[in-house]
Amino acid sequence: MKVFVKKAIKKLMLGHRIRHIEIEDNSKLNVTFDQLSQLSGKKYLVLKDKATGRRLQSKIEQNKTSIDLTELHEMSDTGKIDFYLKSYLFNRTLQTRIAHNHDVPLFEHIDEERKKKFRFYKTIRNNISLMTERTSFRCTVHEIKPMGSNFYLSGEVEPLEDIKPASVEMVLVRRDTRQGFGYKFELKKPGSDNLYTFNGMVFIEKLRSALAMNSRWDVFFQLRDDKNNLIHREIMNTQGFRSYEREEYRYLETAQLNDQHVAVLYATMGKNSLALWYTDKNQYARTYQIAKGKSIFNEVSEREKLNTKMVFFESFLGKNYSGNPKYIYEEMLRNSRFKDFIFVWSYSGPNPECIPGNPIIVDRSSEDYYKFLARAKYWVSNIILPIHRKREGNVYLQTWHGTPLKKLGFDIEIEGPETLARENFYIESRNWDYLVAANKYSSDIFKRAFKFDKKVLEAGYPANDIFYQEDTPSNAQSLKEKLNIPASKKVILYAPTWRDNEMANSWDHTFTLPFNLDDLYNKLSDEYVLVLRMHHLVSDMLEIDPKYKDFVYDLSKYDDIQELYTLSDLLITDYSSVFFDYANSKKPILFFAYDYEMYKDNIRGFYLDMAKDLPGPVIRTGPELIQAIQNINSVKRQYGQKYEDFYNEYCSLEDGNAAKKIAELVFK
Repeated sequence: MKVFVKKAIKKLMLGHRIRHIEIEDNSKLNVTFDQLSQLSGKKYLVLKDKATGRRLQSKIEQNKTSIDLTELHEMSDTGKIDFYLKSYLFNRTLQTRIAHNHDVPLFEHIDEERKKKFRFYKTIRNNISLMTERTSFRCTVHEIKPMGSNFYLSGEVEPLEDIKPASVEMVLVRRDTRQGFGYKFELKKPGSDNLYTFNGMVFIEKLRSALAMNSRWDVFFQLRDDKNNLIHREIMNTQGFRSYEREEYRYLETAQLNDQHVAVLYATMGKNSLALWYTDKNQYARTYQIAKGKSIFNEVSEREKLNTKMVFFESFLGKNYSGNPKYIYEEMLRNSRFKDFIFVWSYSGPNPECIPGNPIIVDRSSEDYYKFLARAKYWVSNIILPIHRKREGNVYLQTWHGTPLKKLGFDIEIEGPETLARENFYIESRNWDYLVAANKYSSDIFKRAFKFDKKVLEAGYPANDIFYQEDTPSNAQSLKEKLNIPASKKVILYAPTWRDNEMANSWDHTFTLPFNLDDLYNKLSDEYVLVLRMHHLVSDMLEIDPKYKDFVYDLSKYDDIQELYTLSDLLITDYSSVFFDYANSKKPILFFAYDYEMYKDNIRGFYLDMAKDLPGPVIRTGPELIQAIQNINSVKRQYGQKYEDFYNEYCSLEDGNAAKKIAELVFK
């Protein structure tokens, strides 16, 4: 009962936001709220210093309150201050963070008398916070513009005390490596007042040796005196340079470096500090489109209520209809409890008719995608969504898509594209309410690698329910007929992972088959066919000679790998997590790890010892691979006990009912 009351109170408090915020006459912080009529009893604005825990409390009357700046100075000289709404109801006290209202501009204020800067910003969770810091200068950017493959910047500096700057620098610092490069700008004092102007060029060529694809660089501003002593340093702020009521306005200017690559100066989300991003043109275009989508999401969120019966599904970035989201969705279609629900699918594949149940279908690049994301109470995804915030009341079910052999997230120690993606994954995982794990082993890794501390559902994977259905054999035979695979032939499924070191472009990768197709064709084609299921990051790079058309079936674009598992007789993989799922079939698995040492030591690293823990042989060469296939019955006998132990360790939660258990728990 106590938990129910607490949740009821918190629900009443959610959604109350600040309508207006200002600093009046350099003496008061004035805050006006939206209507708080739903909250009975006394209400307070609470400011809390994150470092010390000290608090200021001010009573809210008629939706307004004020805090004396002197008290704020005394509470926090420098640091971060969070905003809370506090209310008393049913003799209980509850506080909740205050979310940012996108109609309220965030700003920077300098108290010249106290030499103090107040900077309002939004956190990654879309809450309002305040940064306080001491400063001896007011620094303002006036102009940013591209000039060829470089940037021109200008602005002004105003000393707040009797300090005379002699020179100014812009310093770009790469976030992951902390490498820094400085640019001296011209500093002038054009008049008799206390203002100095600066201007200069940021030459991208100077960074060339340290540029890495998708690297991001923070821009710092430095002042030195006439003895070359550093007298001031701050991260360059752009709050006065442009308003950011729409997310795409953060992309300030873009310089073309060549036919493929661009450098982008942008304002960081929330803090509005200046940063540089080096990327390719296609990635930038996609990211800019996502920023426009976020603006649409924010607009719909402000004017429309959540639809409590709407579920938004996406699998593998909307590229196919598959994975755990597919099997949860189909369970909901069968369950009469969900007959009144509205289903939305993000799908950009070629066969929308393959999705049963007549859902609303949206493309990831469309405005409708973001509109329905904003309306739906429930989100179901197996990778990552482009929105790094969710609405109060949203429920986000992250199903993931495999049991990890390769290291994930914050467990990765080797620098590469996955380490550069950590920030996005960390922000994304703050939004997850539920995370699905196929076994306890995965659960432990996910909590650590994603820094996830909410509810992990150790229920097995809904996609693996397919292995435990009575009609699986007949469905597999029907699928063979559909794909024109001869019924008399056994099927080898080759499903390797992608390699972080084979990047051709931003998240585009190269791949070449690591075995001789002629050898496989000559020695195996009488008995087998080879089905290729390449990772979606490399599937477009594969070309197969037409002479192998009766032996090689490239089904990389086939939506659902689970169905390919059921029709195959043997799996060949390398470091992909597919073998954990495939082990539910109890059919043989071969691990073709031709670059094992390099992958283990230089690319990603493993959680398991491949030589000791895997339910099949680790093979290094093409001839050894062919020999293992030709003697597959001997391999099965040799690895029988290890396979059984592996199944008991990693597949024991699977019973064919994962989708049902998860649907009943999550969707109310």
